[in-house]
Formats: sequence, structure tokens, C-alpha cells
Amino acid sequence: MSYSLYGAPDSANIIVHMVLEHLAHLVGPDELSYELKWVDWSVKEHRSDQFLSTLNPQGLVPVLVDGDQPVFETAAIVLYLADKYQKLAPLASAMPERPRFLQWLFYLSNTLHADLRVQFYPDRHVVDESAVGPLLEKTRERVAGHLSLLEDELAKNSSGPWLMGEQLTVLDFYLGILCRWSQLYPRGRALSPDVLICLPHLQALLTELEQLPAVVKVFPEHKIRAPFFNQPSPPDLSVEKVSAF
Repeated sequence: MSYSLYGAPDSANIIVHMVLEHLAHLVGPDELSYELKWVDWSVKEHRSDQFLSTLNPQGLVPVLVDGDQPVFETAAIVLYLADKYQKLAPLASAMPERPRFLQWLFYLSNTLHADLRVQFYPDRHVVDESAVGPLLEKTRERVAGHLSLLEDELAKNSSGPWLMGEQLTVLDFYLGILCRWSQLYPRGRALSPDVLICLPHLQALLTELEQLPAVVKVFPEHKIRAPFFNQPSPPDLSVEKVSAF
């Protein structure tokens, strides 16, 4: 099965990219191959009539195309892939693992990721520019609280470093990127890396994640140098490179 993944450097598509690469390693290239299609922000390709009408009416990435079927929303895509290949997620019949997996997937998507979007773009949520600073401060506090809650959940796991214990799942790829972004964006006003340094179980997960072959392969394609998750750096994109995406 061959897929097309539409995205941009260090956007949410990197989560799907890692999942695809890890699954390809597990099932082999005859069962899963994919093509990464960079969306050109410089010409607003994501706002073009063709993109909006055939891929995602929101004008956002990621979009995964399976045959003639586009799928958007990060959590929906990774859940679709995990269920299709019956890997990187508990089976639908697995109890109590499946409901626990789903609750954390939607927590990452609907709570942590949603608050991070407010942190990235606080100006979109106020009518007066003077409110940006207070909103950003409160949002950083909320993000720090979410990470502390996840730290507590990880501390309960005695069987392994991952959010589901010994089983690596799509949750861990998603969580790793959210931790990365929390420290980076918006530039100069993001969450302090010191917050994550004080969360040892989360630090251990990020350290393990950084060593996975899929992660090591994917990040350079986004022009990102190690370390990827702990005290990370943004993509190394010149004006020329940005126009190429």
C-alpha cells in the first residue's frame, strides 16, 4: 500500500511521518510505502482551491491520502494507520488497554495540542494586543500542568518507558512532538526547557524516542538536528529552503 503525506517541516505531519516510517520498518516496503509531498507555504499552496477542495477544506496539514481517500486531523490519521496495520496501538478488543489508549490519544489531541496552538498563536485569540501577554502566560501554565499530569501517568508504569508501559504506540510519537514544540514556539516566548527537566519519566520517554530508527531517519528530512526533543532546536531552513517546501 502506497500513501501520500502532505506537510511542511516541523508541522504536525512529522508525527504521521514517524509513524509511517516505523510501520514501514515493521511490515516491510511491500506492505507500506509512502511519498512525502511538501506543501509550499510561500505561495499559500495550502489555501489554493485545489488543496481546499480535494485535500483539506481547513487548509491545514497533515493530510494523508490512501488511494483516493484523503484523511486529515493528526489523531485520526495515526489511529487509522495503527488500526489498519494492527500495530502501534492496542487492538479494538483489548481490555482495558484500548479505552486507556483512546483516552490518552484524545487528551493529547484535544487538550495538550489544542492549548499549544493557543501558545503558538495567542494573537488569534484576543481582540486587544495588550491581552496577548497575559493569555500566553496562562497558557504556558496550562501546558506545564498537562505535562505534569502526563509525568504522573508515566510514573505509574513499571513495565516500560512508554505511555502505555512496555508497548510503544502512536501516543509516544505524538507526545514527543508536543513536548518538542512546547519548548520552541513561539520563539522567545515558549515554555522553559527547565519545566521538562524536572519531569524525569517524561525525560526518559523522550530519550528513548530519540534513539528509534524511524526518528533518526525522519528528523533530518525536516532539516532538524539532534537533540530532537530535549532542549531542541528549530528546523534549519534558509529562505531558499523554505521556498522549496
